[in-house]
Amino acid sequence: MTSQPLLSIRRLKVQFAVREGLVRAVDGVDVDAHAGKTLCIVGESGSGKSMLARSILQIVSRPGRVTDGEIVFRREGQEPVDIAKLDPAGKQIRAIRGRDIAMIFQEPMNSLSPVHSVGNQLVEKILLHHKIGKKAAVERAVDALDKVGIPNPRERLARLGEAA
Repeated sequence: MTSQPLLSIRRLKVQFAVREGLVRAVDGVDVDAHAGKTLCIVGESGSGKSMLARSILQIVSRPGRVTDGEIVFRREGQEPVDIAKLDPAGKQIRAIRGRDIAMIFQEPMNSLSPVHSVGNQLVEKILLHHKIGKKAAVERAVDALDKVGIPNPRERLARLGEAA
């Protein structure tokens, strides 16, 4: 593949300093993710998949932290950003998190709400991260559902009162 990866991770290490010693949750991972391609991270429970994703978003819980490596994110028309060097609470990562890079958590407290429709939650997140109106947000939600293979996304959202 000739194009630069959208996300390039090199030598990533995430460690937790605990009373019992040092826990190496992610230990020297290298990964490239290219635009328009699917990348699957597969492993046993506790192997570091979620910690890798949390590292990319800079949401590793204390006492954990990224101790080495780089996470280079390339946005079209902008300079590459090493996410690993960003302040986890800073404006730069908050502009990326949820808008350009997001994670659907498997933990019940961080998952999509079963009380609200997926479409409603998508539209809400789009409105939060983009300066567009509700109609445009609904169009983006329809497009997103279509891209992941949900049949008749417009009709499904309309049944829930979310699309015209």
